[in-house]
Amino acid sequence: MNKSYFYIIILFLLCLSCSKTKPEKAIQETPTAIDSISVWASESNKPEIKQEDKLALQLKAFNLAKNTGNDSLKALYFSNLSYNTNFITDSLLFRKINKQAILLNQRIKDSSAIGNAYWDLAFFFERYNVKDSAFYNYSEALDIFNYNDDKSSIGQLHLNIATIQMKIKDYTVSEANAVKAIEKFKFIKDDKKLSRGYNLLGILLNDLEEYDKSLSYYKESLFYLKKTPSSNIEEATLINNIGVTYRNNEQYLKAIENFEDVLRTNNLFVKNPSLYAKALSNLATSKLYNKDTVDVENLFIKAIEIKRKENDLGSLSSSYYNYAEYKAFAKDTLNAVIKAKESERLAYAVNSNEQLLKTWQYLAILEKENATEYFIKFTALNDSLQREDRKQQNKFARIRFETDEFIAENLELESEKEVLSKQKQMWIGIATGFFLLGLSIYIIINQRAKNQKLRFDQQQQANNQEIFNLMLTQKQKVDEVKRLEQKRISEELHDGVLGKMLGARMILTGLNKRSTDEAIQEKSKAIGSLQEIENEIRSISHELSHSAYQKINNFTDSVETLLANNKNANIKTIFHFNEDENWDSLAGDIKINVYRIIQETFQNAIKHANCTYFEVTFYRNDAIFNVIMSDNGIGYNVNKGKKGIGIRNITSRIDKLNGTFHIDSSAGQGTTISLNIPVKIESKK
Repeated sequence: MNKSYFYIIILFLLCLSCSKTKPEKAIQETPTAIDSISVWASESNKPEIKQEDKLALQLKAFNLAKNTGNDSLKALYFSNLSYNTNFITDSLLFRKINKQAILLNQRIKDSSAIGNAYWDLAFFFERYNVKDSAFYNYSEALDIFNYNDDKSSIGQLHLNIATIQMKIKDYTVSEANAVKAIEKFKFIKDDKKLSRGYNLLGILLNDLEEYDKSLSYYKESLFYLKKTPSSNIEEATLINNIGVTYRNNEQYLKAIENFEDVLRTNNLFVKNPSLYAKALSNLATSKLYNKDTVDVENLFIKAIEIKRKENDLGSLSSSYYNYAEYKAFAKDTLNAVIKAKESERLAYAVNSNEQLLKTWQYLAILEKENATEYFIKFTALNDSLQREDRKQQNKFARIRFETDEFIAENLELESEKEVLSKQKQMWIGIATGFFLLGLSIYIIINQRAKNQKLRFDQQQQANNQEIFNLMLTQKQKVDEVKRLEQKRISEELHDGVLGKMLGARMILTGLNKRSTDEAIQEKSKAIGSLQEIENEIRSISHELSHSAYQKINNFTDSVETLLANNKNANIKTIFHFNEDENWDSLAGDIKINVYRIIQETFQNAIKHANCTYFEVTFYRNDAIFNVIMSDNGIGYNVNKGKKGIGIRNITSRIDKLNGTFHIDSSAGQGTTISLNIPVKIESKK
């Protein structure tokens, strides 16, 4: 049975369960700024407003919050703007707002607001499909709400984390988090969220092919849903999920009964045409599997027509696959292949790897002469997906471990502070001893800093030597290629062009003594030979003028290695990027210059910032490649003093890439450097 198709069916409920719903977020709104922000947000949602006008409204709201003098009010304004992601659509502006919300609420020690700000950031990363960063920030928010014992928020965060883990197929941990969420929702008697929690468990158990348990969880979900003032659309979606589970368990008559119940939902076609089309397609598939082909083709055609109008390409790919099954059952192999290939094309368009695997398996059966080709593609993609899933699961496990370790370190630090406070009271009479102790510590730290600088310089020297060796190796390769190309050109000219020219010359010499019609025809042939020689010389010239550039691979691995080679154990490095994005496709000059800018900024942070963490984030926004580098160090006033060589280097590199950059820093607030670079894709030979 098709598990990816199952996920497409329940996408509606997944969106509900992962939605940014935080009803417990208590914010005392003031009539001055909050009302203005609400007005601007409402105005920005008007369909006729232009993008530049929408951004201007967002900047007005940002400046209003930024220029507020009172820290508590400023924290309140930034928290509201961070929460309102439907209003703040510019990703760079959102990161600034969210960062300010966290810093200001840390300053006034409002833990709930800090947790909500991390929640906002997790939702932002989830929207851009950066799963590991979303997971990390959901976990940060969960730690805070666990400390506050906010059961509703704790349950919702467990549910969001479980959904992300399900997407990377970490089913065991996902199920554990879903159960934790349900326990919290039962304690507060929240029927709506209980329904979503049991729905997620139903999805998980269906994917694990434990269909009886899956059905029991779905029925629990439906039980709690009927206790709420829910819409008939939510109920129809859940019944559709139950029908899919029956179909996967080969109980086709029960599946047909559920899908027909969905289609009888009042005004379903008007309110949710996508769900209506899915139910049509599911009904047709179940009838086909039950070998009842009456009106099946019409159901498929109608479902495909609706999905195409709704531009639901993922679900449309599944419908074409099932339509191909119908054609094959009807012994129409030619049309079955056509429908299956249309399913393959749509799966490529929406990057549905699971649907691609299933379609290739089926095409291998339909086109036996191409079975080997489909098997090779299937094996390559399947192995790649398994490696990616393992990589994601390992990364999530590492994030969980580092988060637990960080909490343990904080508890240990708090305990040490209490001990030091008692010692200070006991030894307050011997201040001289403390002074000497402090002086000793200063000498040790200063010596360690000198040793660290020495190690850093040694590492830099080793890196320079490695680069020099690579340059020598590259030069040798270039010289070898030049020699081989010269030899090839010599052979082309000697064996091809020179021989043909000699033959043409001898023919023309002999024909000069004759003026017959036959001689004239022979002269024409000789001229044709000279034209062929001209074309051959032009071809060789074109080959000589062709230039290709070598693609630089493993861009993100290079950045991870750079950050991992940090010799300062007190600095924690974080690297966020969307792993579904093909970063290696960026042009070589972009990757080289961005890598050098990160290297320069990281070295400056180590030497001067006195920070405890350094963070790098990659993401694409339309045709712009965005890079954000930030630390929590001492910061500086960007409006004072001369620009150092580091800033001049960044300016020079960004100008080469036709990009822009911005530095956001102030004393005690850390430093953030943002790069905005137009995307150039490296051409493939």
